[in-house]
Amino acid sequence: MPKQMFFNISKEKRQFFLEAAINEFTEKPFAEVSVNTIVKKAKVSRGSFYTYFDNLEELFNYLMNSVKEERFIYARNLIKEAKGDYFKFIRDLFLYDFDAFSTKGRYSLFRNYIYYIQQTKKGSLKDTFIAGGILEFTENNQDLNAVFHYKKMNLSIDEFIDIIEIILLLMVNTFIKSENENLSKEETINLFYRRISYLENGVTGRG
Repeated sequence: MPKQMFFNISKEKRQFFLEAAINEFTEKPFAEVSVNTIVKKAKVSRGSFYTYFDNLEELFNYLMNSVKEERFIYARNLIKEAKGDYFKFIRDLFLYDFDAFSTKGRYSLFRNYIYYIQQTKKGSLKDTFIAGGILEFTENNQDLNAVFHYKKMNLSIDEFIDIIEIILLLMVNTFIKSENENLSKEETINLFYRRISYLENGVTGRG
Protein backbone atom coordinates (compact mmCIF):
# COMPACT_ATOMS: atom_id res chain seq x y z
CA MET A 1 0.00 0.00 0.00
CA PRO A 2 1.13 3.60 -0.56
CA LYS A 3 2.24 5.68 2.40
CA GLN A 4 -0.09 8.33 3.78
CA MET A 5 1.92 11.10 2.09
CA PHE A 6 0.75 9.77 -1.29
CA PHE A 7 -2.87 10.45 -0.31
CA ASN A 8 -2.01 13.89 1.02
CA ILE A 9 -1.18 15.19 -2.45
CA SER A 10 -3.95 16.27 -4.83
CA LYS A 11 -5.94 13.73 -6.82
CA GLU A 12 -4.58 15.22 -10.04
CA LYS A 13 -0.96 14.78 -8.90
CA ARG A 14 -1.64 11.22 -7.78
CA GLN A 15 -3.16 10.35 -11.13
CA PHE A 16 -0.29 11.98 -13.04
CA PHE A 17 2.22 10.01 -10.98
CA LEU A 18 0.36 6.71 -11.49
CA GLU A 19 0.06 7.28 -15.24
CA ALA A 20 3.81 7.86 -15.43
CA ALA A 21 4.38 4.63 -13.49
CA ILE A 22 1.94 2.66 -15.65
CA ASN A 23 3.70 3.87 -18.79
CA GLU A 24 7.03 2.70 -17.42
CA PHE A 25 5.75 -0.70 -16.28
CA THR A 26 3.99 -1.13 -19.64
CA GLU A 27 7.06 -0.37 -21.69
CA LYS A 28 9.56 -2.47 -19.74
CA PRO A 29 9.78 -5.71 -17.75
CA PHE A 30 9.92 -5.15 -14.00
CA ALA A 31 13.67 -5.81 -13.83
CA GLU A 32 14.34 -2.90 -16.22
CA VAL A 33 12.06 -0.33 -14.58
CA SER A 34 13.85 2.44 -12.67
CA VAL A 35 12.73 4.93 -10.05
CA ASN A 36 14.68 7.64 -11.87
CA THR A 37 12.67 7.21 -15.07
CA ILE A 38 9.34 7.24 -13.25
CA VAL A 39 10.10 10.38 -11.24
CA LYS A 40 11.36 12.12 -14.38
CA LYS A 41 8.12 11.31 -16.21
CA ALA A 42 6.05 12.22 -13.16
CA LYS A 43 8.01 15.45 -12.63
CA VAL A 44 8.69 14.75 -8.94
CA SER A 45 11.91 14.29 -7.00
CA ARG A 46 13.42 10.91 -6.24
CA GLY A 47 12.94 11.70 -2.57
CA SER A 48 9.22 12.23 -3.17
CA PHE A 49 8.94 8.73 -4.61
CA TYR A 50 10.07 7.21 -1.33
CA THR A 51 7.59 9.31 0.63
CA TYR A 52 4.88 7.66 -1.50
CA PHE A 53 6.12 4.05 -1.75
CA ASP A 54 8.83 1.99 -0.11
CA ASN A 55 10.02 0.53 -3.42
CA LEU A 56 9.12 -0.28 -7.02
CA GLU A 57 7.62 -3.63 -6.08
CA GLU A 58 5.10 -2.01 -3.76
CA LEU A 59 4.15 0.47 -6.48
CA PHE A 60 3.77 -2.24 -9.13
CA ASN A 61 1.52 -4.35 -6.91
CA TYR A 62 -0.57 -1.31 -6.01
CA LEU A 63 -1.08 -0.51 -9.70
CA MET A 64 -2.11 -4.05 -10.53
CA ASN A 65 -4.42 -4.34 -7.53
CA SER A 66 -6.17 -1.14 -8.64
CA VAL A 67 -6.65 -2.54 -12.14
CA LYS A 68 -7.90 -5.87 -10.77
CA GLU A 69 -10.37 -4.21 -8.40
CA GLU A 70 -11.85 -2.15 -11.24
CA ARG A 71 -12.08 -5.26 -13.39
CA PHE A 72 -13.75 -7.33 -10.67
CA ILE A 73 -16.54 -4.78 -10.29
CA TYR A 74 -17.51 -5.33 -13.91
CA ALA A 75 -16.79 -9.06 -13.76
CA ARG A 76 -19.34 -9.57 -10.99
CA ASN A 77 -22.08 -8.29 -13.27
CA LEU A 78 -20.91 -10.56 -16.06
CA ILE A 79 -21.00 -13.54 -13.71
CA LYS A 80 -24.68 -12.93 -12.99
CA GLU A 81 -25.44 -12.68 -16.71
CA ALA A 82 -23.48 -15.87 -17.50
CA LYS A 83 -25.62 -17.96 -15.12
CA GLY A 84 -22.88 -20.49 -14.47
CA ASP A 85 -21.54 -20.65 -18.04
CA TYR A 86 -17.82 -19.98 -17.59
CA PHE A 87 -17.07 -19.70 -21.30
CA LYS A 88 -19.82 -17.11 -21.83
CA PHE A 89 -18.39 -15.18 -18.90
CA ILE A 90 -14.85 -15.26 -20.27
CA ARG A 91 -15.97 -14.15 -23.74
CA ASP A 92 -17.85 -11.21 -22.26
CA LEU A 93 -14.89 -10.36 -20.02
CA PHE A 94 -12.58 -10.38 -23.03
CA LEU A 95 -14.83 -7.79 -24.69
CA TYR A 96 -14.66 -5.62 -21.59
CA ASP A 97 -10.88 -5.95 -21.41
CA PHE A 98 -10.50 -5.01 -25.06
CA ASP A 99 -12.55 -1.84 -24.68
CA ALA A 100 -10.92 -0.96 -21.35
CA PHE A 101 -7.29 -1.45 -22.33
CA SER A 102 -6.87 -1.31 -26.11
CA THR A 103 -6.95 2.48 -26.34
CA LYS A 104 -4.52 2.79 -23.45
CA GLY A 105 -2.05 0.22 -24.76
CA ARG A 106 -2.11 -1.56 -21.43
CA TYR A 107 -1.93 -5.16 -22.67
CA SER A 108 1.80 -5.19 -22.04
CA LEU A 109 1.17 -4.25 -18.42
CA PHE A 110 -0.55 -7.61 -17.85
CA ARG A 111 2.18 -9.46 -19.73
CA ASN A 112 4.88 -7.78 -17.65
CA TYR A 113 3.00 -8.52 -14.43
CA ILE A 114 2.75 -12.20 -15.30
CA TYR A 115 6.46 -12.24 -16.13
CA TYR A 116 7.16 -10.49 -12.82
CA ILE A 117 5.23 -13.16 -10.90
CA GLN A 118 6.80 -16.09 -12.70
CA GLN A 119 10.36 -14.89 -13.21
CA THR A 120 11.11 -12.25 -10.60
CA LYS A 121 9.05 -13.63 -7.72
CA LYS A 122 9.39 -17.27 -8.81
CA GLY A 123 5.71 -17.72 -7.96
CA SER A 124 2.74 -19.27 -9.69
CA LEU A 125 -0.21 -17.51 -11.27
CA LYS A 126 -2.52 -19.80 -9.31
CA ASP A 127 -1.22 -18.62 -5.96
CA THR A 128 -0.66 -14.94 -6.64
CA PHE A 129 -3.22 -13.96 -9.28
CA ILE A 130 -5.93 -16.57 -9.71
CA ALA A 131 -6.50 -17.44 -6.04
CA GLY A 132 -7.42 -13.85 -5.22
CA GLY A 133 -9.73 -13.72 -8.20
CA ILE A 134 -11.55 -16.84 -7.09
CA LEU A 135 -12.15 -15.30 -3.67
CA GLU A 136 -13.64 -12.26 -5.38
CA PHE A 137 -15.92 -14.41 -7.51
CA THR A 138 -17.10 -16.58 -4.64
CA GLU A 139 -18.80 -13.98 -2.49
CA ASN A 140 -20.63 -14.98 0.69
CA ASN A 141 -18.60 -18.21 0.92
CA GLN A 142 -20.23 -19.68 -2.17
CA ASP A 143 -18.80 -22.86 -3.59
CA LEU A 144 -16.97 -22.13 -6.85
CA ASN A 145 -19.15 -24.66 -8.63
CA ALA A 146 -22.19 -22.55 -7.71
CA VAL A 147 -20.63 -19.67 -9.62
CA PHE A 148 -19.16 -21.56 -12.58
CA HIS A 149 -20.71 -24.96 -13.13
CA TYR A 150 -17.42 -26.73 -13.72
CA LYS A 151 -18.75 -30.08 -12.53
CA LYS A 152 -21.06 -30.12 -15.56
CA MET A 153 -17.88 -30.13 -17.64
CA ASN A 154 -16.67 -33.19 -15.68
CA LEU A 155 -13.82 -31.19 -14.18
CA SER A 156 -12.40 -31.32 -10.68
CA ILE A 157 -11.68 -28.04 -8.89
CA ASP A 158 -7.94 -28.40 -9.64
CA GLU A 159 -8.61 -29.09 -13.31
CA PHE A 160 -10.91 -26.07 -13.52
CA ILE A 161 -8.28 -23.82 -11.97
CA ASP A 162 -5.81 -25.15 -14.56
CA ILE A 163 -8.27 -24.07 -17.25
CA ILE A 164 -8.52 -20.61 -15.70
CA GLU A 165 -4.73 -20.27 -15.79
CA ILE A 166 -4.55 -21.41 -19.43
CA ILE A 167 -7.26 -18.95 -20.44
CA LEU A 168 -5.58 -16.08 -18.60
CA LEU A 169 -2.38 -16.69 -20.56
CA LEU A 170 -4.39 -17.07 -23.76
CA MET A 171 -6.14 -13.75 -23.20
CA VAL A 172 -2.88 -11.90 -22.65
CA ASN A 173 -1.25 -13.59 -25.64
CA THR A 174 -4.18 -12.61 -27.87
CA PHE A 175 -4.02 -9.02 -26.68
CA ILE A 176 -0.29 -8.81 -27.36
CA LYS A 177 -0.75 -10.36 -30.80
CA SER A 178 -3.46 -7.81 -31.53
CA GLU A 179 -1.16 -5.00 -30.44
CA ASN A 180 1.86 -6.26 -32.38
CA GLU A 181 -0.05 -7.02 -35.59
CA ASN A 182 -2.39 -4.02 -35.37
CA LEU A 183 -5.50 -6.20 -35.55
CA SER A 184 -8.92 -4.61 -35.56
CA LYS A 185 -11.33 -5.17 -32.70
CA GLU A 186 -13.32 -7.64 -34.82
CA GLU A 187 -10.19 -9.57 -35.82
CA THR A 188 -9.00 -9.72 -32.23
CA ILE A 189 -12.33 -10.93 -30.87
CA ASN A 190 -12.71 -13.55 -33.61
CA LEU A 191 -9.19 -14.80 -32.90
CA PHE A 192 -9.87 -15.17 -29.18
CA TYR A 193 -13.26 -16.81 -29.74
CA ARG A 194 -11.68 -19.31 -32.13
CA ARG A 195 -8.92 -20.11 -29.67
CA ILE A 196 -11.29 -20.44 -26.73
CA SER A 197 -13.50 -22.80 -28.71
CA TYR A 198 -10.66 -25.32 -28.81
CA LEU A 199 -10.87 -25.56 -25.04
CA GLU A 200 -14.64 -25.40 -24.83
CA ASN A 201 -15.38 -27.97 -27.55
CA GLY A 202 -12.16 -29.93 -27.76
CA VAL A 203 -9.92 -30.24 -30.78
CA THR A 204 -10.64 -33.87 -31.61
CA GLY A 205 -14.40 -33.45 -31.22
CA ARG A 206 -14.77 -30.70 -33.78
CA GLY A 207 -15.55 -33.12 -36.61
